[in-house]
Amino acid sequence: MIRAAAGVVAAALVVSLVGAGSSDASPVVLTERVVTDPVVALPAAASTTVIRYRSTSVRGRPTTMSATLLLPRSKPPTAGWLLAVWSHMTVGGADRCAPSVARRGDPELPHMTSGDQIVGRLLRAGFAVVRPDFEGIGSPGPHPYLIGSSLATSVIDAAAAVVAFDRRIGHEVVVAGHSEGAVASLFAAAQPASRWGSLRLKAVAAVTPPTQMGAIVDSVAQSPVGGGLGLIADLTGLAALLVSGASAADPAFEQLARDGGLSRRALTLMRHIDDRCYGGLTADDSFGGMAPSAMLGPRGARLKSELVRIVEANDVAGLRLPVGLPVRIDAGYVDGVAPYPLVAGLVDTYRSRGSQVAFVGHPAGHTPVPTSQGAAESIAAWLVRRGR
Repeated sequence: MIRAAAGVVAAALVVSLVGAGSSDASPVVLTERVVTDPVVALPAAASTTVIRYRSTSVRGRPTTMSATLLLPRSKPPTAGWLLAVWSHMTVGGADRCAPSVARRGDPELPHMTSGDQIVGRLLRAGFAVVRPDFEGIGSPGPHPYLIGSSLATSVIDAAAAVVAFDRRIGHEVVVAGHSEGAVASLFAAAQPASRWGSLRLKAVAAVTPPTQMGAIVDSVAQSPVGGGLGLIADLTGLAALLVSGASAADPAFEQLARDGGLSRRALTLMRHIDDRCYGGLTADDSFGGMAPSAMLGPRGARLKSELVRIVEANDVAGLRLPVGLPVRIDAGYVDGVAPYPLVAGLVDTYRSRGSQVAFVGHPAGHTPVPTSQGAAESIAAWLVRRGR
């Protein structure tokens, strides 16, 4: 159970984190590079361009971020192409994990490209699509993993930058994403209309959004079992990303992790965040080979408590989506990262706050949900109907 006291602290913290992600500088494209490699440049696109755009870091400093812009083969209508922002699932925090630099044979490719079937269908329906890499992935600084304000900034600034960059792109936008990208999409959708500027958000689709991760962290951190055992290895890899993300957002937490919050072994392994993708972090020679409890140092109890608070502050369950905004959430019946009952509870929470949510379950685990032909077709068709 999420403790009430932690929830109060979480609510205060999310306000400070969202404020830290705001920016007065208009997002603009700074560099552009046309790519033709079919791993990144999907066949349905008339052109694919990797861009770097001006944005703001989670600590409120000017930074740049990267993204991929794919344009449809159809002619733009009078009001411009509809725009979709697709946000990727968890890939890690290293620059080499950025979907914009994906290469054939990369072991992380299934995660980098999990939304390709949806994106391809949106392109064929006449949408322009921008795919942000997120702060710190392929761009300066660390990646604030699952920190809502950073993810929302990546999404909104990518959309604003490409609309200013190519006048053939209109101002009506749908946002969608998978896993971490689902969190990014929901946090972006929850931002006030003023944050979107001249853009008009028309719908949000979230595929397997993680929720109640604070409770999962609190429970898993006590486990003495490790050594590459399936789901435990996956969750230990996620825990390492959560620690890194919290450190990127909060200097005090970063100091605590260095000063006894993490064990010596875990501190040594933290360098893997900079050069390994998620799959590498779950390997036996990395965090996947550790028992979760072995990650904690002498001040581990304090670190765990602070991490739970930050994770809860950035839980999508705390969001209030705009009344009237069409929302779709997809979940896997056998998902170990975003368990179906927890996602169903998230849907109930949103509905209790007045949101109209379409909820669809699939006989799949976490990664495969958007990759099946039927699910991809259904999600893309829903976005197309709401976008128009």
